[in-house]
Amino acid sequence: MIIDSLQEFFDNSTELPNSLLLFGEEEFLKEEAYHVVVQQLENSCNSKPDIDIVDAEQIKEHAIIDIASAFPFISDKRIVVVKNADKLFTSKSSKSDKKSALLSYVKNPQPSTYLVLLGNFQALWGISSTKQNSRQQDKAKKILSTIKFPLDQLIDAIPCHESKKVTEKELSTWITHRLKHDNKDIQPEAAEYIIANAGQSLRDIVNEIDKLTLYAPAVHTYTIQEVLGVVGSSKVYNVFELQKSIGKGDSAKAIEIIHFMMKDDKQEMLIITMITRYIFSLFKLSDSIKTTQNPYELSKLTGISSYFIPEYQSALKIFTNTRLENALFLLRNADLTLKSSSKPAVSVLQSLLISMLA
Repeated sequence: MIIDSLQEFFDNSTELPNSLLLFGEEEFLKEEAYHVVVQQLENSCNSKPDIDIVDAEQIKEHAIIDIASAFPFISDKRIVVVKNADKLFTSKSSKSDKKSALLSYVKNPQPSTYLVLLGNFQALWGISSTKQNSRQQDKAKKILSTIKFPLDQLIDAIPCHESKKVTEKELSTWITHRLKHDNKDIQPEAAEYIIANAGQSLRDIVNEIDKLTLYAPAVHTYTIQEVLGVVGSSKVYNVFELQKSIGKGDSAKAIEIIHFMMKDDKQEMLIITMITRYIFSLFKLSDSIKTTQNPYELSKLTGISSYFIPEYQSALKIFTNTRLENALFLLRNADLTLKSSSKPAVSVLQSLLISMLA
């Protein structure tokens, strides 16, 4: 049984499950899911439960079953956590092997034990999204058809939660939803600044969010100013100002920002990366506006926040497809020059901007 929200599942459950599977591509979210589960299980116990954490790479399946089947020593409950649990299924077959001690156990578990299985389980990646989307039922069936015994039966026998990968274009929305759990909000531009500073690592993004809430706990809606107070302006703010200047065709302002950014820190590769990302986003928007003018639809198609769509549309008045193609060519050459020559980075970047905006 695939469950979407762990908290909703626990809130709506009259009885906690004796077995639970946590899987997925996003390690940080999987760790968070694990802590939610363990905390929920601990809260349900009359006394602090016995906790056993084992690694399926270092212990046999039968030994795990023995631990799970044993009565707790001190408490009335035992929690058994199996890390890398997907390793228990690597040698199973969909046809020849129809016996599984683990499957037998979860169908008839020790009542005093909570078994938590943790693993990647790559064969299941994407299953939660496809099962929730009526248009992707065929894809869900295809995923399910490739799953071998006993995993195919295990996901029907116990609750399973997927920690899905958050894509680059979903990060801004993810930050907003994250803050809403604490009754906070954030301006789209401020969320984009956090992403520019932290990259695509959820762990790093959450670290910035935590610093933000500590820095300005009384603020309800975070703006650029609060974010700059946490991450600083030399790296983030000026990258975005640089993009705005490029989008307006203002080469003098763009060069001024480049000199300021490079004054105290070597940021040439960050600058190349962000400009390239910006040009690719303009390419996507150029194609997408042929099908719709709705900013929210355009946001879904391009990964650009709807807040920034008008700004990017304005940039397309300057950057035709030919100029966009030329910009990518110039960016590639600048990247190669920075990596293979001793030319000053400021000179390379200045020449890039002059050629792009000529």
